[in-house]
Amino acid sequence: MTTPLISIIATASRPENWLGLYESIGNNDVSFEVIFVGPNEPKYSLPDNFKFIRSNVKPAQCVEIASRYESGDFLIPVADDVLFTTEHPLDKYYKAYKDAGIENTVASAEYGNKMLAGWNRFFGHDNDSPIIPFCGLIPTKLWRDLGGLDSKFIAVSWDLDLAMRIFAVGGQVVMAGVFIDESIEMPGKPRSRGSTLDRDYRGIDRVLLDKLWSKDGKVHFNRTAKMVPFNDEGILVRSQEPQGRWHYDSALINTVMTGSIFYRLKSLRGAVLGRAHRFQIRQIPKYLRRLVGA
Repeated sequence: MTTPLISIIATASRPENWLGLYESIGNNDVSFEVIFVGPNEPKYSLPDNFKFIRSNVKPAQCVEIASRYESGDFLIPVADDVLFTTEHPLDKYYKAYKDAGIENTVASAEYGNKMLAGWNRFFGHDNDSPIIPFCGLIPTKLWRDLGGLDSKFIAVSWDLDLAMRIFAVGGQVVMAGVFIDESIEMPGKPRSRGSTLDRDYRGIDRVLLDKLWSKDGKVHFNRTAKMVPFNDEGILVRSQEPQGRWHYDSALINTVMTGSIFYRLKSLRGAVLGRAHRFQIRQIPKYLRRLVGA
């Protein structure tokens, strides 16, 4: 197989989405590979340039694993429920990077929903805060030079931290003219949406991000703590602290905690129980272990 120029990587738990995302990439002049890491193995054959690595470690660590197994000159971190809505997106990414003429450049996509235009900044719609790349094309060398992802992040906001570290070394973001969406359907391809990762871990990861890069609601570029890279030892099998999903050993628990049932329970919880917390969603693994005798 030809050595790819671009490696598309993700933490991924919804195999039913993957072929739709793959097909949305379409035909491009540049070569590419896809590497997904997560707890749920697909029950179908993947394309030759699509690799799946099974691991139950936390989502940010899954992304780091994928970055260590890639072989391209560039990385594009994505989510496993997105679709490219622009034709030849990888060619456009690469052209935007080359046209920029600066090595430490990230070529960013944009969200296709016009209602969310401008949201991709450090502080939402605050135009004084930096533009944060969304599913950005990042030079692999830059990723490596920065040490990869910070292991203190569990599931979300690691991409914003990476972007701020890129800015801190003089990097820049350019828009690639590539659009991505997650609310559309692919003909003949089932789609699963409704990940609870952002809802469950934003309260932890976003607080950490703000402590590192802001003060009194204003962004600064002097990181307040050293970056802590992931250790090589046991990276595939053990979530490094602080831990979070997907560290479940049971296939049944993984299916429940990563699937649409969990999302629906989370959605219904507020409506049915109000502020009551008698039924704790995060205790589902314990309830299931009791049922299956694990």
